[in-house]
Amino acid sequence: MNTIVRDSYNAIPLHTLPESTRNQIRKIVHDVQNADKIDEHGGWEFGIQKLTRRRSRALNWDLYGFGRDPHTGQFLIVIQVREWTEGRRWNTVRKSYFLLGYNEDGTAFAHPVSANVVHAAIRRNDAPQAVIDAVQSWIFGGDYGRMIRQGDVALVPLKRRPVGTKGQRRRLAILEGSHELRANIIAEVDGKLYAKDPTMIHIPGTHSTVEGQGWYRIVVGRRARFWDFATPTID
Repeated sequence: MNTIVRDSYNAIPLHTLPESTRNQIRKIVHDVQNADKIDEHGGWEFGIQKLTRRRSRALNWDLYGFGRDPHTGQFLIVIQVREWTEGRRWNTVRKSYFLLGYNEDGTAFAHPVSANVVHAAIRRNDAPQAVIDAVQSWIFGGDYGRMIRQGDVALVPLKRRPVGTKGQRRRLAILEGSHELRANIIAEVDGKLYAKDPTMIHIPGTHSTVEGQGWYRIVVGRRARFWDFATPTID
């Protein structure tokens, strides 16, 4: 399909997409709703809910991007989750944006991303893949296509040994409580972590082991702020 239709709010109406694509998108949203690793304070209960006899709340979602991860080929989507609450004097609307997809073990994930990045990507290039590329590069703070990723942690290749790493001999680090990093040298300089010839193992096994040759900077993916009516999965 050469042309993607967007509405006045930059969302992509699902009915304009092929049925097979619609089914993939709906399945990811459904699987995230039912994911075991959703934060215990999260919601993801779409539809209209009664708050009181006279007041209601509705949670809905819209599609803003879809495409493939350049490394794994996994199908990914970006959605806006929107809460509308009926007030006594006026109504309120709150929005969060998420990158949704599947981990290597088949479990679904939801990662909060920046609304500004989503809308800026659409202004530059309204192709659905452009939104996916933009939010992944935003998460890891660079050209995502060059990185090696394991869940929320990425290895960014460097052309030369970082200044200040000589004399450091650490060989093991645990990142985010679940990523075991082993390397010939692990060094920390000015709050940044570097590794030579790294191997990274995910302790629960949700993500495949990754490794690289040479020097890398280790980046923990950032998360946008989000409302508690729909919260991220836990890596």
